[in-house]
Amino acid sequence: MSSGSSAKGSIEGTTKVVAVLGDPVDHSLSPRMHNAAFKELGLDYVYVAFNPSKRTIGEAVRAVKHLNLAGLNVTVPYKQDVIRHVDRLTPAAKAIGAVNTIYADGRKLIGNNTDAPGFTAALTAAGCRPRNKRVLVIGAGGAARAVIHALVEARASDIVIANRTLRKAVRTAKDFGGARAHIHAADLEILDDFDFLDSRQLVVNTTSVGLKGGAFLDYDIKSTPEDCVHFDLAYGEKPTAFLDLAAKAKRPTIDGRHMLVHQGALAFKLFTGRRAPIEVMSKAIGL
Repeated sequence: MSSGSSAKGSIEGTTKVVAVLGDPVDHSLSPRMHNAAFKELGLDYVYVAFNPSKRTIGEAVRAVKHLNLAGLNVTVPYKQDVIRHVDRLTPAAKAIGAVNTIYADGRKLIGNNTDAPGFTAALTAAGCRPRNKRVLVIGAGGAARAVIHALVEARASDIVIANRTLRKAVRTAKDFGGARAHIHAADLEILDDFDFLDSRQLVVNTTSVGLKGGAFLDYDIKSTPEDCVHFDLAYGEKPTAFLDLAAKAKRPTIDGRHMLVHQGALAFKLFTGRRAPIEVMSKAIGL
């Protein structure tokens, strides 16, 4: 991969474009993180953010081929919507049932998922190993599916999915093996169940509740053990409502930016063929 002019701060006709698709997407730190990495390695790439609608998401995905983009990242709420617009899923994306990274292989669009290994890497870096842990996952969307896949692979002992719509939580649990894999569904009332919360060792928020301000859900966090780790996949310029709640309760926390870096580093390799400069990416987003 040759060095290009974009590494010096300019964008030329040779510059390859990578984008993130989401709604909302203006808060995304992915452009800042990836552009810092491109600059560090002298790559003629630029990373931007696009905000397609539900109606136009298919056209946005097909733009990878039509506009010769280097690739796409996909965030909320499109990680499941984009599946039918790619030509092939990697085994990981197929198992998870969600896509966060899209790139071309010849004339074929490949849907991949780097969220699951990114989540595991962020946990490991924080000194938290999910093996044999009892976990609560809040939410049942595309991000939750990646987390559950990672937890199953890491052999967590018990996983409970709590979601506003119980039916969706039940369906997600069944998709990953249900009771046979020690995965169970619950509604959000479980967030106020002392006996249940007292058994948890890791709580993962995969929703965007409280991201734009306001309070988190009605959650009796003080019923969790004092060493119960709280991981929020969402992130912002300041701590999310979920992490603020955890910090005030003196529970250990993991900021979503850590997962952003690790999943982004894997996507970076797919887009460029180069190993990502993780320290540079981390520093670019304030870690």
